[in-house]
Parts: sequence; C-alpha cells; structure tokens
Amino acid sequence: MVDIVAPDGLAGASIDVAAPDPDAEAVTLWAGPPGWATRAEAVFTARTPSHLIAALAAALADPTPVIRSRTTLHPRLAGRAQLAPVEPPKPAVPTPLDVRRAAAARRPTVLPTSSARRWTTSTPPPPAHPAARPGLRR
Repeated sequence: MVDIVAPDGLAGASIDVAAPDPDAEAVTLWAGPPGWATRAEAVFTARTPSHLIAALAAALADPTPVIRSRTTLHPRLAGRAQLAPVEPPKPAVPTPLDVRRAAAARRPTVLPTSSARRWTTSTPPPPAHPAARPGLRR
C-alpha cells in the first residue's frame, strides 16, 4: 500500500499496488479533513482506466477557487476556507451587429394604416351560397 498525502494534510491518495482481485479497491483519492460530510472520497478498482483516475486527481489538485455559499459549508470546513466576496461579471459591450439586430427588432413588422392598399391579381373565392330557406307556409 502506498499513501501519498499533501503537505497540508487535506488531500491524498492511497494506492494498493498488490490488489489480488481486479474488483478490489485499488485507488482511493480523498480531499478534506477526516469525518463524515467533511471529506470527499473517490474509490476506484483495478479495472478503472488510469486516465480517468488521473483526470480526477488533477481536478482535486486544481487550485482554482470554487464558488460556494457560506451557508453551504460544514463548520469544520468553513474555518479552513478562504472566503472572499464575488462580484458579478460586467455586462459585455454590444457589438455593431448587436446594435443593428436590436434596431431591427424595434422596427414595426406591419405596414402603417396610412400606406396605400396593395392590389393583387388573384381572384377572390366565390361567395358562399345561402342555405335554402323553407317555403312559405299557409
């Protein structure tokens, strides 16, 4: 068994190099302080492709901050976290194409009532025949 632990003790990996069964737990990656609900663990068997294990290990080692709400952190983790307020990104400046599209969307799509009537060369359908009325009764 090989154990690798980060210098701060908050992440590590356990690798069983002599696992006899291919379905036995061969690699365990973990991050966070020990205890239920404070530590993330990923367990892999010997059948797991090594590139998937490497991808998860890289994700755990990535120092990029993760956005979290203070209320969602476990109290033991909140004391170890570096909390900083996050500002929403500034809206992008519209491009000339965006300005043209917005102007086109504001234009009316129907002709104003003061415009001339358009004529057509098609023939209108014949009027519907009135229903036969009953004859006069005596």
